Amino acid sequence: MPTRLTPYELILLPLEATRFPEIRAEAEHRQVDTRRRDQFVLLGHVGATLDEIVPDDAPPDAMEEYAELLYHGFQFWTFGRRLYVLGDGITERLTSPTFAMRDWEIAGPPSAYVQLPYQKAWGRVDAEAPYEPIDGFFLVVDETAPAPDAGIHLRLQLVLGLRAERPGVSLISYRTDLDAHAGALRAVRPTRDEGAAFSNAIPGGERKGYRTLATVGELEALALRTLFVLDRQPERLQPHAGSPEAGESALDYVSVEE
Repeated sequence: MPTRLTPYELILLPLEATRFPEIRAEAEHRQVDTRRRDQFVLLGHVGATLDEIVPDDAPPDAMEEYAELLYHGFQFWTFGRRLYVLGDGITERLTSPTFAMRDWEIAGPPSAYVQLPYQKAWGRVDAEAPYEPIDGFFLVVDETAPAPDAGIHLRLQLVLGLRAERPGVSLISYRTDLDAHAGALRAVRPTRDEGAAFSNAIPGGERKGYRTLATVGELEALALRTLFVLDRQPERLQPHAGSPEAGESALDYVSVEE
């Protein structure tokens, strides 16, 4: 069951050879906590790496999103490159208007990438931009810093418009702090101004079963629902080896099926 190339492989994988070890070594030397995004971006090797990976034609405000992408990529590398691939059936359930969370305390891997089915979900970076297919999202789950008793710190970055021939991607970042118990309830019934949560907003998309993420609340809900399944429904998880074939992901991954 091969899966698609990930944004990590298309953009960040070359950094494993030198840049990521350099960032880690500098952080250790300067006693910087790389889990703290505000500290991470101040490292000299982080700035040098951003100069390499930001496309020449990227808009001026793209640097912040690529800094977030680099942060997520470094966490992904540090914590064992955990890749979860959602099947069609589980994606249908995770993007339903309501979702039963039951009595759940938020828990999840420290870092992961979650890949959605091909062209199943769509989003856009702003109200004037065209819709693009969502490849997936990076996530970081951590204690809140510098106040670990404050709850769960959740960082997400949605990756849209990923194509092997495209020099860049579209990115949407989101962060929040959540009470570990009460925060999960926010994923039960997210809202949007028009229509039900996750409902299609692309003309003709209903016939193809499209879902759209129109708000950060829907992104948050999708992430929390996914974490719930990973934590509470291990029977849905199946490990796979990466593929050696061109155009397929070489990363080991876990499929999540209904």
